[in-house]
Formats: sequence, C-alpha cells, structure tokens
Amino acid sequence: MSVAVDRSPLAGDEAGTPPGDRRFRPDVQGLRAIAILLALVYHAGIPPFTGGYVGIEVFFVISGFVITGLLLRERESTGHTSLRNFYGRRARRIIPMATLVIIVTVVVTYHSLGTLVGHATATDGKWAALFLANVHYQATDTNYLVSQAPPSPLLNYWSLGVEAQFYIVYPAVFLLMGWWARRGSFRVRLTIFLLAVIITSYAYSIAFTASNAQSAYFSLFVRSWELALGGLIAVYGQQLKRIPQAWAAVASWVGLAVILVASVTLTPASEYPGALVAIPTLAAGLVIAAGAAAPAWGVERLLRREPFPFLALISFSLYLWHWPILEIAAQSRGTGTLPAWDNVLLLLVATLLATLTYRFVENPARHSRFLSRRRWASLIMGVCLVVATLAVTTYEERRPTIDLGDLASATSGSICHSSPPSVISGLRAASSSGRPGGTNGSGGQDQVVVVVGDSTACTLLPGLQAVGPSYGMQFQTGAVIGCGIVSGTLAPFYVNGLSITAYTDKCQGEANRAESEAIERYRPSLIVWGSTDESSSIVVDTPQGSKVLVVGTPEWKKVMLQRMETRVEKFRATGANVILLLEPPPPHNSDRTPPRQLNPSDVSYEQMNALLGEVAARNPHHVSVVDLESRVCPSGPPCAYIVDEFHSNPSSGVQQILRPDGFHYFLPGSLWVAKWLVPRIAETAKGFS
Repeated sequence: MSVAVDRSPLAGDEAGTPPGDRRFRPDVQGLRAIAILLALVYHAGIPPFTGGYVGIEVFFVISGFVITGLLLRERESTGHTSLRNFYGRRARRIIPMATLVIIVTVVVTYHSLGTLVGHATATDGKWAALFLANVHYQATDTNYLVSQAPPSPLLNYWSLGVEAQFYIVYPAVFLLMGWWARRGSFRVRLTIFLLAVIITSYAYSIAFTASNAQSAYFSLFVRSWELALGGLIAVYGQQLKRIPQAWAAVASWVGLAVILVASVTLTPASEYPGALVAIPTLAAGLVIAAGAAAPAWGVERLLRREPFPFLALISFSLYLWHWPILEIAAQSRGTGTLPAWDNVLLLLVATLLATLTYRFVENPARHSRFLSRRRWASLIMGVCLVVATLAVTTYEERRPTIDLGDLASATSGSICHSSPPSVISGLRAASSSGRPGGTNGSGGQDQVVVVVGDSTACTLLPGLQAVGPSYGMQFQTGAVIGCGIVSGTLAPFYVNGLSITAYTDKCQGEANRAESEAIERYRPSLIVWGSTDESSSIVVDTPQGSKVLVVGTPEWKKVMLQRMETRVEKFRATGANVILLLEPPPPHNSDRTPPRQLNPSDVSYEQMNALLGEVAARNPHHVSVVDLESRVCPSGPPCAYIVDEFHSNPSSGVQQILRPDGFHYFLPGSLWVAKWLVPRIAETAKGFS
C-alpha cells in the first residue's frame, strides 16, 4: 500500500532546516535516534546510562532548530508567517498519535491495573490531551498519594506539553518580530529575543531547581532556553556553514561525546535540571551547529547509517509507546521496575508497535493531501481528536472507583485529621458490633487511645473510631501523612530523575510534633503504633556527612531498633501502654492468587516486624504486638491483591479490594479491619500489668 506524500515546502514533509542549509540533515535526524535511545535505555534501567534522561534535552534543541527552520523558510518563500499553516502542520504531526496512545493507555490501565490507577490515569490523560501534562504534574507534586503512587503511565507526555506550549507562543513572536523589523533587521531582533529567553530561562532553571527540583523539571520556563538555543542555531545557519571542515568535524564529535558522557556520569541524584542541564543542551547544539558545515568526517558519517535513520523516523511514536508499556508491565507485577532483560523485550514490543503506528497512523496523517490542501481541515481534525480523547477519559473517570476520603487531597507531612462525625456515624451504623458505645462496661469513661504512625494508620482511623466505643475505647489521631514514627529521612528513591522521598527530610520533626500534641491533648492510657515507613532504607547523619543505611543491613537494624526503643520509652514515660501493629506488606499484583516468591518489599516488612517484636519482648508488661498482617494478608506474605474474606458490598457485583492502592484502606476496608482489630487491642490492653 503506497502513501501519497505532498512534498510542497509546507506540507509537513520538510526537514525543518533554515534557508541556505541543506534540505535534509542526516546528522540532525540521527541525533533524534540518539535522543530516543538514551530515553529508552534509561527508562529500561539498562546500565550504565544512569543519566539517560538527558535525551530529552537533545529532543528540545532539535525541536527548536526544526521549528525555527520551518518558520524562516516560510517567511523567505511567502514573506509572512501563517499561524493557520503552522498550527495545522503541528496538528497533523502530533495529535493523531498522541490521541491514539492516550486512549489505549487509559483503557488498558483500567483493565490491567484496576479502577483506582485507571481513574488517576484517565485524569492524567485529560491533561495530556490538552497538552498541559507538565502543568498537571507540577501542580500535584506535593500531593501525598501522587508522590507515593507509582509513576503515571502517561508521565512522558510532560515533554509534549512543554513543546506544545512553546509552539503556541513562538509563531506569534515571529509575527511580532516581522512587524518590529519593518525598519530594521528581522534576524537581529529575533536574535535579541532568543538570547533574552536563553539567559533568563537558564537563570531561572538554576534558581527554581534549588528551591523545588520536582516542579522545575516539568516547567516550560525552565526548559524554554533549550528550544530557544536550537532556534538561535537555525537563525545563523548561513554563517555556520563557513566553519572550517576540520573544526566542524571535531566539534560535532565532541558534542556527541559530551552527550554520551553526560548520560553515563549524571545520575538520578544529580541536581537537575539546574545548571547541569547546560551540559547536554550545549552539546546537542554543538552537534547541530557543526553539522551546518557538512564536514566529511563529522558525526554525520556515523549517524546516517542504520539503525539511526530508522529509529529517527519512528522516534515520536516510540517515545509515546515505550513508557506506558514499561510502566503498565511493571505495575501489573507489583514492582517499581522490571529486570533489564524483561524491559529489553518490552522495548522490542514498543518498537514493533511504533513501527506499525508510524506506518499506518502517524505518517499518513502527517502527509495527508486531504488535510494539507484544505484551509482549516487540519485544525478541525486536531480539535475533534482532542474532544474525542476528553470524551473517553471522562467516561473512564466516571466508572465506579474507590473513595480514599481526605487522603486523596492530603499533602505529604500534613497532620492526619479525623473523619467528619457523619462519616463515623455511617460506619458505626454499618457495623454489626454488638454492644452500644459510650462506656467501658463498668460505668466509667471510655479508655482514650492515640493512634500514631503514617498514612496507613490514618486510613485505619475511621474504622477504629466507629468500632471503638463498642469496646469502651475512644481512638484519637496522632498520625502524619507520609511520615513514619522513627523512620526520619528516607533514602532517595528516584522516578524519572526525581526523588519522590525528598519531603521526608522534615518528617521526624513533624512526627514528633504531632505525637506530642496528641498525647498532651488527649492524655491517652494506650498508644497504638501503626507505621510502614520503618521498612525503608534511611539516611543518617555521621561526622563524615549523610549516609544511607540500607534496609536489612546490621547497621540499619541497630539504628532502627534503637530508635524504636527510644520512642517506646518516650511513650511509656507518659504513663501509656503501647501496642505495636505488625504491618502487612503491599500485594504483588491484581491476581487473586499471590506469587510464591517474596519480593524485596515483603522481606523489608518482615525485618521491620521482627524489630517491633523484639521491642515488645524487651518490655513485656507494658508493650505488646498485634499481628495485623494475619488479617490483611491471610495467605502470605506474599499478599494477594484481593482478600477473599473481605466483602465491601457483596450485592453490588463490584470487585472488592481491601487496599486499592496496595497500602491504604478505603472506608469499608477500614471498618472491616477495625471490627477484627479493636477486640484484639482491647484484649491486649487488659493484659497489661
């Protein structure tokens, strides 16, 4: 089957080179392949490319060069800049593939990862469809559930958002420069604008990264200078052709070498983008600038050979497909990342899919005669596809899902608040616990119990407060969202180059304050310890600086045990007895039958629970444990995603999931656990001497 291709200058088939440059630049095309390869090996966890995320900088510089080249050629051939033509070309180039991948990802996520993840992905899909994914991820970087959840299968759309937002503004700048340049040089004025963007955006990158690296990573204002640098190179394409051949060849190889060195020396722990982003960005610019002279022995000699041209052709489709495939596969197995060889096989699947969709979707839409020859057809098509995506994602969002209550909007490090009385009353009415609440059975006041811990304890609290009065107990909160009791600062855990545990550097102070305030306010006779963060690797201060103690190591056990004992002694000093909950690890996957082998998370939870048991054994008269794991994870560990004994609403036919996100209990689950847990807490409390 042949594809009709319109090769007129503005059909969308152009190479995007500036006037006076070659119509096609094999080196620029090959550089696209380098960029996508770096993204692939980094996301797949293939060593030694710990800084493979620099590939996105290469993409941005190429994009700025190509878009500026297109606009300059149009201005030279027609004397003006047509916004309709520009946006039409962008619509044909981007929207069909972007729409296809969003819809497929949202639907597959719902069916393979469950309604909770599906709902979140549908929300991400709406922002991605509007090319505002980067703004969305910036806005949610402090949300606790978002920071704890695995990365979105549509996270890679943030870069499309940055480019699309730049594309919206940039052609208007050409119009303004054209009007301003009626009495002067268009190139000089455009140069002034681009230099201003480069200087201010790079300075902002340094400042913003120092204060909030998570938000800075997704910011258009941080990334604009990379696109502007590519544009500046295009503006001076004629002058760059005069570079001596030998110098151009050396410069092109140096640029490529710097990109590759950065990809293996930078790490997810690097302060990025910040000032370091200049390294791969300037290196990519050096390759493109040197290639204008077409040196015979430059990098083009390598990059024009297969498989680079082929990978460059499918790079856009491959970029869109590879991340959802890797992420959905990893999450479906209940892990953050799969082994490298598994990921290699998944990348081969993504390459096959990208090849097919490039052949039958991306390229036909991009070169469609029907669309390119009708004034508004491309823009109308783009709007229709965006509306279709919004319709699908809205439909998926409205499917029945799980309500995690106030936790869904909580920020990391915030205090866990009790649910409204109406919620507790509703749960109490749904409970079948026999004895009316309000007394301890002997005519006295209810025993006051303070629950300390992290967000898992917080989601248990509504059920405890509903069931507690039936056993003469009033449960109050001293928990903090996202912070363990004695875990302190967690070891950095990186996703897409960003640490999602960075907020924990303030956790110890927040936990201490919340616990002290709750104890002083409620004067409890019993404290219930429920925390999972103590199963993590931690950061400790030493005379030589900060040091990571890996979970399970002798040094970690020694420090964690000492912290636990010290905190229990502090609780005991208030006159309260202490119950330590042995926590269940997260389930592996969505299957009813769990796998047979333990994963690292299972092992780390066992090690944490063993330390809690040791603390209780050393204080047998005032400290005890209750094995929550036996209730929540009766078949393991490993734990199954679906607990057969739990039925949130047997008559509804909706899948019942105790911990929808693997960690937290939704309201019916909290009640179900509490109806088992409260009697055991009450019985244990009676045994204290």
